[in-house]
Amino acid sequence: MGTAEWAHSPNAHPVPTTIYLLAGLAVLLGIAVVALVLALRKARARKRLLERYVVKLQSAERSLKKHAFFDPLTGLPNRLLLMDRFQRAMQHAKRSHTQFAVLMVDLNKFKAINDTYGHGAGDTVLVTVAQRLVSVVRSSDTVARLGGDEFVLIIESLTEREQIGVLGEKLMEMLAQDILLDCGTRVSLGGSIGFAWYPKDGDTLKDILEVADQAMYFCKTSGLMPL
Repeated sequence: MGTAEWAHSPNAHPVPTTIYLLAGLAVLLGIAVVALVLALRKARARKRLLERYVVKLQSAERSLKKHAFFDPLTGLPNRLLLMDRFQRAMQHAKRSHTQFAVLMVDLNKFKAINDTYGHGAGDTVLVTVAQRLVSVVRSSDTVARLGGDEFVLIIESLTEREQIGVLGEKLMEMLAQDILLDCGTRVSLGGSIGFAWYPKDGDTLKDILEVADQAMYFCKTSGLMPL
């Protein structure tokens, strides 16, 4: 029997229409799956881009906060953050009916070292002193740099006036220690310290710092730390 005859044979079985439909649906489903996979890949790529963007934003936020609240050289809190720490300490003192000390520290020979060895040496001195100040006080206390060679300490761990003498001696000993400069020279500065108490000496940071500054000037001119 020939091919043409076979095709028109009454015994031939026509392919059901549903098979064609199913085949078409399978193709469409395959296309949809491919499109979905591609869409998911794009979504994942967008998610990764968004995640990287969020990380960059968070990094920029941290950098802005660091520059806004911390001294770029020493990493200590600056005047702005010092004001915030003072407000917190003041609120805590009011709630607990206690007092706290604010100390102002000034380096005695800083200008001479700056003039003799250069600003790089001055920066080394400031960073070293900052690290040593932090090591002397407790982690709950605040060490801030106002600028130049002036530092301010908020000492909430001191609640009795007698304790200030012990801390003052530690600070004086620390300030008298040699500092090794990058050029290999060892220098000794010494320092002057003045302190004030909240709330006895004032109820604002400005008033407290004025009292501490006067006490520091007395220490610098007389060589004694007023207790």
